[in-house]
Amino acid sequence: MTSTHLHSRSVEAAHAASALLSAFRLGVGQTLAGWPVLVGRCIFYVILLIVLSALWDKVAAERLPGTQAGDLPPGGLALYIGVTEWITLALPAVHLKLEDDIRSGGLEPHLLRPKSYLAQTFSQSLGAAAVRLTALGVTALALLAVTGREPPALEAFPYIVVLGVLGVVVGVLLYALAGLMAFWARRTLPFQLVIQKLMFLLGGLYAPVTLYPGTLEGVAKASPFAAHLYWPSAQAIAASWQGFLTGLAWQGLWIVLLSLACVRLWRAGLAKVLREGGV
Repeated sequence: MTSTHLHSRSVEAAHAASALLSAFRLGVGQTLAGWPVLVGRCIFYVILLIVLSALWDKVAAERLPGTQAGDLPPGGLALYIGVTEWITLALPAVHLKLEDDIRSGGLEPHLLRPKSYLAQTFSQSLGAAAVRLTALGVTALALLAVTGREPPALEAFPYIVVLGVLGVVVGVLLYALAGLMAFWARRTLPFQLVIQKLMFLLGGLYAPVTLYPGTLEGVAKASPFAAHLYWPSAQAIAASWQGFLTGLAWQGLWIVLLSLACVRLWRAGLAKVLREGGV
């Protein structure tokens, strides 16, 4: 390969990275511009944490005989719920954007541009998620300070942040899969609801999957839904380097697999549109 070809490819890569950064900034700017919605999301987060923390504190205090409630760390599950809701509420509705653009014919202008529509949409969604993660994270820390609840161990914070950000990436990819189904279905809501409920169950939204029966626990831990919620949130209960690396490995695997699935669905959907002339 000649130096000219290498230079050309490096220039193309730089342009692509610049375009993705611009889309990320657009997502950040749009979310900040809608600050009343962001404030409302933070208030909703506080209400959720107050209600769910009170529930789990009550369950843990009972130490119910014959159940795993006796093994729950005092206050640990409230912190766990705080992380799961932090990630969940940070997810943008990328499936609705994809549905709107696909159903309305809004894809055509994007397809005439050299930039990848799918990558641009994904990067824009991550920009929106970054603002939400920051705002909700500050809200959580303020709530911990106000209530006097003991925060996670100091070493847990970098683990939670890294795994939490990657968990959001997994969540955006899962919702993108639902949105891409608009090529074949008029509404993506059924697909989004199925994914959402699996996040609740296999992701361990309201309880760690370690409280599940053995087989279900194993299935949940290996699923993309645990990569989305459980592995980041488990660090709030018991931070460990081994747990961090395990979660990182599962997240890396599912980010690659889900990205490939999104690309395959995108190409199949475009082929359908070009073949049939419409959605």
